[in-house]
Amino acid sequence: MPIAVNSEHVDLADSVRSLVERVAPSDVLHEALETPIVNPPPYWRSAAEQGLQGLHLAESVGGQGFGILELAIVLAEFGYGAVPGPFVPSAIASALISAHDPDSPLLADLASGDAIAAYAIDSGLTATRQGESLVIRGEVRAVPAAAQASILVLPVSIDSGEEWVVLDAADLEIEPVTSIDPLRPVAHVRVNAVEVGADMADRVLSNLSRDDARALMSTLLSAEAIGVARWATDTAAAYAKIREQFGRPIGQFQAVKHKCAQMIAVTERATAAVWDAARAIDDARNGDENAHAGFAAAVAATLAPHAAQHCAEDCIQVHGGIGFTWEHDTNVYYRRALLLAACFGRATDYPQLVVDTATSTGMRSIDIDLDPDTEKLREEIRAEVAGLKALSREERLVAIAEGGWVQPHLPKPWGRAAGPIEQIIIAQEFPAGKVKRPPMGIAAWIIPSIVAFGTDEQKQRFLPPTFRGEMIWCQLFSEPGAGSDLASLSTKATKVEGGWRITGQKIWTTGAQYSQWGALLARTDSSAPKHNGITYFLLDMKSEGVEVKPLRELTGNAMFNTVFIDDVFVPDDMVLGEVNRGWEVSRNTLTAERVSIGSSEPGFLATLDGFVEFVKAGQLDQIAQNRAGQLIAEGHAAKLLNMRSTLLTLAGGDAMPSAAISKLLSMKTGQGYAEFAVESFGTDAVVGDLETLSGKWVEWLLGSRATTIYGGTTEVQLNIIAERLLGLPRDP
Repeated sequence: MPIAVNSEHVDLADSVRSLVERVAPSDVLHEALETPIVNPPPYWRSAAEQGLQGLHLAESVGGQGFGILELAIVLAEFGYGAVPGPFVPSAIASALISAHDPDSPLLADLASGDAIAAYAIDSGLTATRQGESLVIRGEVRAVPAAAQASILVLPVSIDSGEEWVVLDAADLEIEPVTSIDPLRPVAHVRVNAVEVGADMADRVLSNLSRDDARALMSTLLSAEAIGVARWATDTAAAYAKIREQFGRPIGQFQAVKHKCAQMIAVTERATAAVWDAARAIDDARNGDENAHAGFAAAVAATLAPHAAQHCAEDCIQVHGGIGFTWEHDTNVYYRRALLLAACFGRATDYPQLVVDTATSTGMRSIDIDLDPDTEKLREEIRAEVAGLKALSREERLVAIAEGGWVQPHLPKPWGRAAGPIEQIIIAQEFPAGKVKRPPMGIAAWIIPSIVAFGTDEQKQRFLPPTFRGEMIWCQLFSEPGAGSDLASLSTKATKVEGGWRITGQKIWTTGAQYSQWGALLARTDSSAPKHNGITYFLLDMKSEGVEVKPLRELTGNAMFNTVFIDDVFVPDDMVLGEVNRGWEVSRNTLTAERVSIGSSEPGFLATLDGFVEFVKAGQLDQIAQNRAGQLIAEGHAAKLLNMRSTLLTLAGGDAMPSAAISKLLSMKTGQGYAEFAVESFGTDAVVGDLETLSGKWVEWLLGSRATTIYGGTTEVQLNIIAERLLGLPRDP
């Protein structure tokens, strides 16, 4: 999905997409590969009429007064269309000038589209002072759109620092050179004793620091890059649906399916990072001292160019031979991805900046800011939380349960029928008020089914004590022969007078040795298709014939269990929902969806914050620091995916892509934290003593191997993402 989350941004993206589709269809792109692009390109005036050149510029200079986030949305759509010409370089250059002075007289012609600008991220320019003037000399290599621009914004070494200076193209020697991307021409620029004097205040962008300039450039470059990545992902998936080999669509082969799923995963992760980086720059400009725009931009620059290049390469691979032809669009987008990656400068700089910032000034916080008109509701909830805190522990547990606070999204009386905004406020105010709600654990997955399908007697019997934390549940679904393929379960329930006799074996049952009750799936009609004929039972774990055997894991601990069910009697009133409709019960989702704003990191494993502290305390060489920066960027972006999922829910959008991909990526990144730490210990990694630092990380590493298995293996998650998000055909 694109950067846009709220309806206004979605409308902006749709509008720009419509323009791009009209002015840059495939035949125009291929013509531009062979024929020099006219300057300005044919679409330039249409974009100006839509106000795109001045979207991010102040109204005082003829712009629309929007922010960097809105510009990023536009540039991502231009990336999706691989739009030829100087639009993106000119937009970035004007953003640099505006960051120095929003009212700069240099901006009016750029806002109207009457002038074109270019910029460079690195250069070999130096300046010497002569009286009140600067004299600039040197060379800047491979400047995108330099030959099309009338002004160039270039970094210059002045005294002991670096500042961006605006120079007129007419004063420069510009040598066009062959670009890897013919749709984005480049040129070497030589500056031979060009003097900047009378209008130095406008020309030398002294209000723009080096760090801010690089954050701005890398964020906007990243926006175009994710457009390329999204096009490559969409195009590969579309081709995989129709291209047939061996008698079926290639998208049905798991190798292709997983490749496409990985493409959308890295694209979504990079998109979340770019979205946040643009927001951070806008926050900083609005006076937020804790915006951490430099960190956010470095995260985006670590992830986005890689996503563009990786996805373009995989798009070629999915297309096979046709993808390696000049005539196919993959040629256009791969070249654009390579050019963009080069435009960032040295790729290793950005993970290094991520790790340097994270371990010094800190990471950007991940907070959801609600509209001011929600403050009345917040005050009411805050007062109720304060009232709960004043109660004794026993009274508080009862009041929390009876007040619907544990799972507030549930309908009353079990929840509060809370909408997304109220759920977020509750999730914020309970920790703020230092009031803990009973953790539900596995019960959190079972409660909604009881609410939706249970009888009144079942609800009254099970829900209140569960909400008070007095009743612990386990989930008896997986079997030795039916793990990910749950519909193949073989545990059998036979109808007898007054109930059912159930026999079978369950495995990987978390916490069964501590549970009073279990949610059990068993087959009640062996003649029905495998998804049918399954019934959902509520099982008393103390029943005669139930045997729980802890399953010692790789860690040496026993969180999972094997549960043997030998001719166990379950009365009719412990059937949840209808007989033979248990699959529907197990998969139910309530109309009032639950909104999560928490971390997807398991509390018993390595976390992003813990990893940053480890890196901060360690003595790591530059190669290790670079890898650490990559992991920090990936972990931060996984959390951003979770936040975007919440915001999409608030906006009435589809949160599924962000949520599904967040689970996939965050588990793998969590493993990466522990792998990195243990590798850094050298011989001390053999020390398993939990009292030592190495022992703790070894324990986390051992435990992390389960995270890409439980709750749906990585391979199953990839299938789900490919089939449900990309629409690839299911396995036969």
